[in-house]
Amino acid sequence: MHSFRTSKFHFSCILSVLISGLAYAEEQSLEPMVVVETRTPQPLSEASPWVTRISGDDLEQRQIYNLSDALRSVPGMAVVRTGQMGSQTSLFSRGAQSDHVTFLYEGRKLNGGFSGTYNLGQLSSTGVSSVEVLRGSSSVQYGAEGIGGAVMLRGQPGEEQLNWLMEGGSNQSFFNRIQYEFDQSGWAGSLSTSLNTTDNEQPHSQFDNKSGIFHLSRQVSENLKIDLLGMGTKSDVNYPGNNKSASFPIEGQYNEIEGILVSPGINFNLGDWEIKTFYSFSEDNLIGKDSFSDTTYQADTNSLDFQINGAVTEIVQVTLGGLYEKDSFFKKENSSNLVDIDKETDSEGAFALSTFSPSEDFSVTLGIRQDNFSDYGTASTWSALMEKDLSEDIILVSRYSTSFSPPQANDLYGMWGNPNLKPEEAETWEVGVTVSPNEMVNLRVSYFDTRYTNLIEWSGSSTANVGVARTKGVESSLEAVQGNYSSRFSFSYLDAVNSNTDQRLLRRPRILGNFVVQHANDISTLGLGLKFVHDVMDIDGGNFTTIEGDDYAIVRLFADYQISEGIKLFGRIENLMDEDYEEVDGYPALGRAVYAGLRFSF
Repeated sequence: MHSFRTSKFHFSCILSVLISGLAYAEEQSLEPMVVVETRTPQPLSEASPWVTRISGDDLEQRQIYNLSDALRSVPGMAVVRTGQMGSQTSLFSRGAQSDHVTFLYEGRKLNGGFSGTYNLGQLSSTGVSSVEVLRGSSSVQYGAEGIGGAVMLRGQPGEEQLNWLMEGGSNQSFFNRIQYEFDQSGWAGSLSTSLNTTDNEQPHSQFDNKSGIFHLSRQVSENLKIDLLGMGTKSDVNYPGNNKSASFPIEGQYNEIEGILVSPGINFNLGDWEIKTFYSFSEDNLIGKDSFSDTTYQADTNSLDFQINGAVTEIVQVTLGGLYEKDSFFKKENSSNLVDIDKETDSEGAFALSTFSPSEDFSVTLGIRQDNFSDYGTASTWSALMEKDLSEDIILVSRYSTSFSPPQANDLYGMWGNPNLKPEEAETWEVGVTVSPNEMVNLRVSYFDTRYTNLIEWSGSSTANVGVARTKGVESSLEAVQGNYSSRFSFSYLDAVNSNTDQRLLRRPRILGNFVVQHANDISTLGLGLKFVHDVMDIDGGNFTTIEGDDYAIVRLFADYQISEGIKLFGRIENLMDEDYEEVDGYPALGRAVYAGLRFSF
């Protein structure tokens, strides 16, 4: 196993390439817009330092086809997978729990299922034009489950084009994707479907995923636009269990997962004001079979979302909105047909965001939200953000916010659940700077400090409120371009502790980093990526005691070549140095793997 000292060597080599690119930064064209922080479009340069955007072109060049791998490059985001592709994948944003991040597609909230973790190991990036990430509290904007942040998938169609991608590789892996986009005569849309299958490396660990997504819109008149979007996914995941178990490998353990989202929406543009509303239905079904049970879990959500935003005066902007949501949870033991859970809950919420900009270089944004939960009563959250331009190139941002998250169904009613859990609450203050000396160099650095009350953690026998916990740390990202060369660097330091016991929270790396250096032109792309993790606490897969987790540094190579106008050859090598490591103890991560494929464009 490579030591962390090896990762420092890689760090030095790649950082020297990155820094050399700063001196020759050149001008870039149109700046992208993001909506995840304010629920309205804003230039990325004006977003807070804790906002990250990953473009669809970047995902395509780096050959990343699922959301969990895309998030590994975001500072402060620790993605932890139990070994093989498609297996349980958790996201710890700034040390928050894995169910503390809200996932949305074009503003519509995805169904988190019984566990609230959004089946992150199976969530494809098919049909996604960009990924926007807000780290830290997002409760005011999006309600419950927003202690750790929000991830917004965008699906904005481009010019008319049909793409077909096929890839094969190690472990009997095969990936196929077809995507069609158009924008003409008042109609716009994108339709995508993908198939991903692999045997993985461990015995009895096959993974199959089918995903489809569409987003259609019609400009009915100058002021009226309607749209309809939908998502569907089906996954079959086999898992042999922990390799420290006496029964490893187990042949008959599996998850069958199905999820759908259907959402029509209406948008009115009334000059300086915009009104939009949409209805969403989502469903998450899971059949899980292991040595303990054969169980069906189902979670359905019906929601209605309303928003109005516009300018009150030249210096005051407001966004107002509300949400009604009804959730149902069903759990049945298949072997006996006994129904354990058949429960419905509902909630209503209203929020207001107001930005006051007395001058071009100073603004204050205040936000407040009130939610009423049928099981937990009323919860109020609020935030205050101040932004000051220190110079033409440097922006200072600070924020204080509160957040709230009721327990997930799995926390309450799962096999190791606890029906007496209390809702989690948190308060966060943070400060950050954005430095952009020109349009091709961008540095973002932020410090945060979050205090949790009633944080839900594993107690050794069940889920429990651990009392008070605290996470604090530093996040940074740097992007630079020199002609056809680009460099991306992110680095995070985290201290996450249970304040009652002074014990560190599990699976939250103290040091987390990611680098990407690539050369790209109209003919070819060649890139190198490095991710490293250092100083993490875990649970021993054999005796369930607390142990030190693995330190590791993983290198990947990726490249493509334009054979002709409509045909591109591409390939990559994952885990180039064949690092032997485990993100979760007892679940070996994949070793070196090679993939290659063709992309056809019509």
